[in-house]
Amino acid sequence: MKVEQINEIDGEVELRITASVPEVEKAFEDGLQLFITQYEIEGSEDEAPVQRIYKALGNEEGRDAITSAVISFLLPFALEREEIIPMTSSNVNAESDPKQGEEFTFSVTVLPKPEFELTDYSPVEVSVPARTDVTESDIDMQVHMLAHEFATVKVDPETGEEEIIEPEVTDEWIKNTLQGTGVESVEQLRSQFRETSERVKNEQFENSKMSAIMAEYAKRFTGEISEKMTAAMTDDMYEAFKTEIANEGMTLMDFMLQQKTDEKQIRASLATQAENQLIQGFVLDAIFRHHKLKLELADLMSALGSLAPGDEEDAFETMQKTGRVFLLKEGASRMKAANWLMENSKINIIE
Repeated sequence: MKVEQINEIDGEVELRITASVPEVEKAFEDGLQLFITQYEIEGSEDEAPVQRIYKALGNEEGRDAITSAVISFLLPFALEREEIIPMTSSNVNAESDPKQGEEFTFSVTVLPKPEFELTDYSPVEVSVPARTDVTESDIDMQVHMLAHEFATVKVDPETGEEEIIEPEVTDEWIKNTLQGTGVESVEQLRSQFRETSERVKNEQFENSKMSAIMAEYAKRFTGEISEKMTAAMTDDMYEAFKTEIANEGMTLMDFMLQQKTDEKQIRASLATQAENQLIQGFVLDAIFRHHKLKLELADLMSALGSLAPGDEEDAFETMQKTGRVFLLKEGASRMKAANWLMENSKINIIE
């Protein structure tokens, strides 16, 4: 693969990328198969990916889809070759449609991830509230919430008044209602709730320590987050937000009506979160570089465990096939930097 930098304006770099014949062939196989899987395009297993896409989408739309899928597959390998982690990409242009058995050239404008420094790298001192204990009242509330999920409504025929009837949570009710969960008694249920609550409390406590540390280091960040970087991350977060509420069985319009908000307000809130996340990421990058931390296999495996718990090998194989190992390395380096901060900061616990 040949990659040339042909222009640079305001930190954005325009690249001309030429893929070899074998690389194009791989894109037509693996890249189009990824497209087919992602968009659940139906067809016979005997059909080549190109045939299946054309058959499903027609000539014009199919040609555009194939070009887009081939470029999407090739681009990460070009960026990895140039050791560029992109914040945004735009203005993708191809001199011609990609064809099997031929080289393929296209251009793209990317905003490479910048490097920022901090004004001070010395350890910080923070104070955080002590971890709270899980109480019997906490468990009672969770049992009540479970019972409420199975509540029935009784309507008085004379007054029309509704009464919510919650079941009594007994061993017998649990055996009949929670079959297949491994929980067969009130004692087991409460034990399970306690275990989950303890884990959540621990995670919240660790997160509070990390948040306090990051807040101090963020004060040492003097870089400028560009509007393009914030906008790109905001767009990603907005799409993830829509997917999240859709998974909960709610449309975006339903959510906006329920919360008395609109798209502009949602995006403004996400933009603030996006800028904070960008700063935190750049802080961790700076810590990793400044203290000359090194990635080891255990760091990569830990990052894979966070990205795809229980499916680490398949996730790594997919990243390799799609040229996205650089994302794994970025995540692993930031996790290592975060662990370094936790180990080297002075944390006062306020009882």
